[in-house]
Amino acid sequence: MRALSPEREPELTQHYRRWRPALMSYFLKRVHDHAEAEDLTQETFTRLFGGAAADTGFHAGYVFQVAANLLRDRARRLKVRTDHQDAVDTLYGQGVDWLDPEKLAAGRNALSRLMAGLGELPERTRTIFVLYRVENMDKRLIAESFGISASAVEKHVTRALTFLMARARGEGR
Repeated sequence: MRALSPEREPELTQHYRRWRPALMSYFLKRVHDHAEAEDLTQETFTRLFGGAAADTGFHAGYVFQVAANLLRDRARRLKVRTDHQDAVDTLYGQGVDWLDPEKLAAGRNALSRLMAGLGELPERTRTIFVLYRVENMDKRLIAESFGISASAVEKHVTRALTFLMARARGEGR
């Protein structure tokens, strides 16, 4: 932004006094918040004093076009904030109380049963399951390294999942 010359100060003060009430009224009708209207009015003058109006004059059409553009910018910023907050609420909120002691205890118990169940699986089934589900190793690579078919790998994984799901629910031993 250009620096304002001291000799232009009286002229700009006159424009400020002339346009401030109209701009405040314009913004108050739209944002219903005095502080926000004041900020928008000040930003309008900042743009007017640093832009073409400072040289060409303060015509009503130009003054209110700048004001309308500021309102559009404000609406876009608010929409981005709202959309972001909605996304965060949807992603993380979902009405779940993550610190609920009962849910934490239940989760820990299920995890303990799952870990115990892993230890009860036959070693080969456990290893194949961990390679496939935890290490994300391809079925064909697992099959090659164990000298079995890919469908046999699937059967081991299915057997392990069925057993572990039952253990996590508290079924079995």
